Amino acid sequence: MKNLFMSKVDSSQIDRQKYHEDLVKYADKAFEKDDFPKRYCFILTNLCNLACTFCFQERKKKHDAMTKDEWLDVIDSLPVGSRITLTGGEPVVFRGFKEIFQRACEKFEVNIITNGILLTEELINFMLQFENFKVLSISIDNRNNSIRKIANLKEKNWDQKWGHVEKMMAYFQMKKKEVGHTCTLDSKTTILDENAKDLFDIHLYCLEDLNCDTHAFQFLKGHPIQHADIMFKKEDIFSKHDAHIYKDFDSIVSELKKVKVYNIRNKRWGFLHPSASSIMDPAEEFNIDLMNKKDLDRKAFKPCKAPWQSVHINTDGNVFPCMAIPMGNIREGYDRVFNGQRFKEFRDIIRNEGLVEGCNRCGWLKPIKEK
Repeated sequence: MKNLFMSKVDSSQIDRQKYHEDLVKYADKAFEKDDFPKRYCFILTNLCNLACTFCFQERKKKHDAMTKDEWLDVIDSLPVGSRITLTGGEPVVFRGFKEIFQRACEKFEVNIITNGILLTEELINFMLQFENFKVLSISIDNRNNSIRKIANLKEKNWDQKWGHVEKMMAYFQMKKKEVGHTCTLDSKTTILDENAKDLFDIHLYCLEDLNCDTHAFQFLKGHPIQHADIMFKKEDIFSKHDAHIYKDFDSIVSELKKVKVYNIRNKRWGFLHPSASSIMDPAEEFNIDLMNKKDLDRKAFKPCKAPWQSVHINTDGNVFPCMAIPMGNIREGYDRVFNGQRFKEFRDIIRNEGLVEGCNRCGWLKPIKEK
């Protein structure tokens, strides 16, 4: 059944699936060899042109933020075959974004996560010059992204700004086809109490109205230590934190079941983070009950290999894995950080003790599914 599904999707969707499969295969090997991670998330800046109330980023300018030249040096220091994701804050806000993007694309495959507001035809034309540009992800949390209008109470021209984003997404798909580029236009939706009854409508909006290639849903993370730009202490990974309990989880289940039916019928591509259940595979029973529990059930999930798969480099140069525990500063040098004692100790904890409290509802979690 999966092969039949794969035969019907377009090249952008297949490319995205291969991208994820390659990361998983790499993590399996790296876990055994205790090797370097493959994917590097550059938090170019913690500044953003929005102020969404549900965002976990600290939006204060850092006095010790990395410069453009320092980011370029980091790119030059990464191992062959690495992958880079440019994010923030809002990455396009960063002065020198284009130079960093170009250098990264000249060496590695590159993804971008953005709110889309600062996209222009000129910038899109520039980015599509590079074959290694693989994924452009736009954050969309409901139709017309009006939740972000509500979240940004000071934004008076939201409808005009979002109308611009819609135009840029259409231009991106048109230009991509014109130049023969296979870059995936991805949309990302955070599952909130406010949009619980609208998830299927959001899916249609992203895939049909906006013509996105893929659409991913992200559950609210279960611990503040995950993927944060504020650093924590190592012992904080063991501290308990109750994950958010959704007020109308039944609606979320119902809406995502509709999404799955739609994806199967129309051969469309979608993901859940964490991947509690497939919203594409007709052979897999749909069950996301684990996503509305306040506590982490360690026995329900597979061993985690995320620290061997992906790391973050913060705007101040601090390197951290899936949890915001500083492993060292990239200014100290790549080898010194990734071969350092702190990183080794962290990997040993995850390898030997398994999941910890800081893993609660992390997007990297993969449940053990009954056969």
